[in-house]
Amino acid sequence: MELLPLVCLCLLSCSGDAVRVVVKEGSDAVLPCLISTEVNLAGKLFVWRKDDQKEVFLYDGNIHYNYGRTGRDEQFKGRVSHFQDQLQNGNASIKITRTKMDDSGNYSCDFPRLQSQTSIIELVVAVRVLVKEGSDAVLPCWISTEVNLAGEVFAWRKDDQKEVLIHYPHSRTVQDLDFQGRVSHFQDQLQNGDASIKITRTKMADSGIYSCIFPDLQPRQTFYIELVVGAASKPSVTTIQTDDGTVLQCEVLDASPKPKVEWMDSSGNKLPVKDLKETKRGDSYDIVLRAAVIKTDTFRCVVTQKEINLQTEAETYATFNGSNTGAIVVVCVVVTIVAGVVLLAVLRALGCITLNCKYSKFK
Repeated sequence: MELLPLVCLCLLSCSGDAVRVVVKEGSDAVLPCLISTEVNLAGKLFVWRKDDQKEVFLYDGNIHYNYGRTGRDEQFKGRVSHFQDQLQNGNASIKITRTKMDDSGNYSCDFPRLQSQTSIIELVVAVRVLVKEGSDAVLPCWISTEVNLAGEVFAWRKDDQKEVLIHYPHSRTVQDLDFQGRVSHFQDQLQNGDASIKITRTKMADSGIYSCIFPDLQPRQTFYIELVVGAASKPSVTTIQTDDGTVLQCEVLDASPKPKVEWMDSSGNKLPVKDLKETKRGDSYDIVLRAAVIKTDTFRCVVTQKEINLQTEAETYATFNGSNTGAIVVVCVVVTIVAGVVLLAVLRALGCITLNCKYSKFK
């Protein structure tokens, strides 16, 4: 299993007055806080806190943690900034860089001098797990090697709705119908504080945000994992005859995550791209790649998805018949010469130019 760095995910969803921001571990998170475009916050006071305890950011009339003020919690030092140019528009949003799992929690954006002006944002920092469709996925969740979870309650949920697995003391478990027979935990690892689960025979529909919850621990602890189940169809290859010669076309449909598509000859050399079209549909991609045939050979269209360690290919044989480019050049040269001769004759007839020819006799 590979835990991958960013590429990119930021999801905003509303629940009552709260806003949820979901990002991948290691990426940057923007926590929004906007009161009114008519309020200039440059001379105001606003405070950001995490879980009503840790001070994340404080701004007071251009005095803040990044400008000489002290008091910020050690967890956020050097990683939090605001948008100075947006204060005049009532925007008190902040950005947390290089997010960590410990950054997950509820953040409050408070304006102490303005009544009833507090925004709540839930930040979810998720580890990303990518697998190819049909394979098994292990979703990691552990709290401490000193905690024996055999007698504890922990729950796995998908998108805060489906009960993936609930573990009760004495190894009793409960599962949602969509996961019955496909989800299991590691019984022998519970004594080491490991509540990870394995989902077998993954499907595209399994993709989503999973939460691992310990409701009875003090304080209550929750961890988040983003599961991405990728898929790629076998590339379809064809040859097309054009005025410029033979063109190779490779078509890849409904691929996720986005693949890298290349044409190669029998020696493994990459062919220059003649035309590339990419279409994004939801989380999937349709890609059409064209390359010109420059020699008679067997050519391969190679589709690579490093994130899920998947590579597929298709090959075709194509002959090089040259192109009409040479003939077109010859025709253009002949036309140019004829046009020049005709123009010269017209100019001479009009008396615009005279031709002086001298002949020498050789004895």
